[in-house]
Amino acid sequence: MTATGSSTGHGKVILVGEHAAVYGHPALAGALACGVTLTATLTDATDLTLHIGGWDLRVNAGDDHPVARALATVAGALDVTAATIEGAADVPPAAGLGSSAALAVALTRALAAATGRALDDAALEEIANRAERCFHGNPSGIDVAIANRGGLGLYRRGHGLVAIAAAPLPVLIGLSGQPRSTAAMVARVAQARAARPAAVDAELEALGAAATCAAALVAAPAVDLSALGELFTAAHARLSGLGVSAPILDAMVAAAAAAGACGAKLTGGGGGGAVIALAPGREDAVLAAWRAMGTDGFVTRVGVPA
Repeated sequence: MTATGSSTGHGKVILVGEHAAVYGHPALAGALACGVTLTATLTDATDLTLHIGGWDLRVNAGDDHPVARALATVAGALDVTAATIEGAADVPPAAGLGSSAALAVALTRALAAATGRALDDAALEEIANRAERCFHGNPSGIDVAIANRGGLGLYRRGHGLVAIAAAPLPVLIGLSGQPRSTAAMVARVAQARAARPAAVDAELEALGAAATCAAALVAAPAVDLSALGELFTAAHARLSGLGVSAPILDAMVAAAAAAGACGAKLTGGGGGGAVIALAPGREDAVLAAWRAMGTDGFVTRVGVPA
């Protein structure tokens, strides 16, 4: 029984507000053009399989693998017992760019379409967030919301995503090549907060306030990239102080600044993964600086519509 065309989930970038979002503060995020696209086919067999060529990934629902557990979670929520899911991904995995949320959203959409179910945003995101927990333990929900809805938005846990009417923002994304675990970084912040509650809460509140300021900047008719860059740089310093940066990320942020960027910071959970930078007119110089230190990057837009 064939059921779907293609279903896509967007990758994402958190511009400001990582980790603060876990504790109910705002975070500003936007969708990337890259993501995960899947096609699901219901079968009469007993296997539930997923193959993503771009990641060289093939799992069965019963495997001891987080993607397999996510597959089983979504299939269980939609009462699917046998299906073949094939697809492709052009968002780098384990880089802080929302790859698992893109997968969770694409998987939920594809299997829902295969069963003929029409899910509204709330229902789709509830199922996809269950799958996200297979990867990240206690995700804020921002990745799934952006993966599903696209665009730019200010997210607050318990309140959802408020879309921002703004043009996509040109940014540089730098790939450290160092794997990271969002769950481990979330746990690290929780440990720091248990040891120093007042100090850590103040930092998280400041990150949330910066996200609100950044949202106002990107919504303006003419975005003040210098002011936004300053918010990026200050946010990176706070995240580094919370222990979720890494030497390679600090070095990439410094290299971007030296090459003329008006601001740069880690994006996502931290500990590795990616950085983002604003460098109008200096993009090639920043990319060259990153490549000279053995990392890589690309120019893209954040906030593409769904």
